[in-house]
Amino acid sequence: IVCDGPVDAIWIESMNTVLDDNKKLCLVSGEIIKLSPTICMQFEVEDLAVASPATVSRCGMIFVEPSALGVTVLYESWLERLDEKFKPFEKEFQHLMSTFIEPALQFVRRNITEVAQTVDNNLVNSLLRLIDCQIATCFARVEEE
Repeated sequence: IVCDGPVDAIWIESMNTVLDDNKKLCLVSGEIIKLSPTICMQFEVEDLAVASPATVSRCGMIFVEPSALGVTVLYESWLERLDEKFKPFEKEFQHLMSTFIEPALQFVRRNITEVAQTVDNNLVNSLLRLIDCQIATCFARVEEE
């Protein structure tokens, strides 16, 4: 189970029993749900400002600076998930991305004043989502014909 978003003091504290070895979710209603041993919890959070020491001690922490990943892994991962209908174009996508993404990011950083600050990884993820939308539109057109 992946939880992605800001940590809220109330809900994260209610997760303490899930994070224990017994893996029991205690609901506000008093109901207790036992999770199977194969279920793992993963939290992707910006910070732990409101998490208690009890919660933090139950979790293994990994901090990855976005710049450490780079953007290449993002579009390579996207290419691996590319629908089979577009696999014949994978090399072209790879070439376009490896040629234009870095210069485009450099252009943004040098010449654009952002209203809200962004990081390169988010910009590339947004680009890939936009391409996914265009691909979906293309699928719809091909299926109509």
